[in-house]
Amino acid sequence: MNKAITTEQCAEMVCDLDWQKISLALPPNLSTRAKNSSQKYRRFVEAVVWVACNRAFWSELPRAYGPWRSIYVRYMRWFKAGIWTKVDRTLDANSACGTALRSLLDDQLHAQQRRRLRVERKTPPSAVHPREDVPLL
Repeated sequence: MNKAITTEQCAEMVCDLDWQKISLALPPNLSTRAKNSSQKYRRFVEAVVWVACNRAFWSELPRAYGPWRSIYVRYMRWFKAGIWTKVDRTLDANSACGTALRSLLDDQLHAQQRRRLRVERKTPPSAVHPREDVPLL
């Protein structure tokens, strides 16, 4: 079994160059916030990378990063807004940070597709209008 990476190792994974690329990939409102309180936002990205590298549950996140639920909720907001996809495109494919984030995003997309398929299978054919694909519910 792989040994979990420490918070210090994770901080090293998000090097200054990666952090600069990440902050530039953020939408204008977040980019400004990230520049004004870079420590806070960088710590958030490091927390996400820690989860990705350790393939851990969010609840296993070390307390040093802050409350895991807050970090998870922000991660999901960024995911749904497409921010992580933009961040992923800006990072070097061979960087440790980029590789870790990519694996987490791939897992998230796969889980989202599985949920969508499960919901589609549960929707009975009679619940959809025959002509317009409009739910009757």
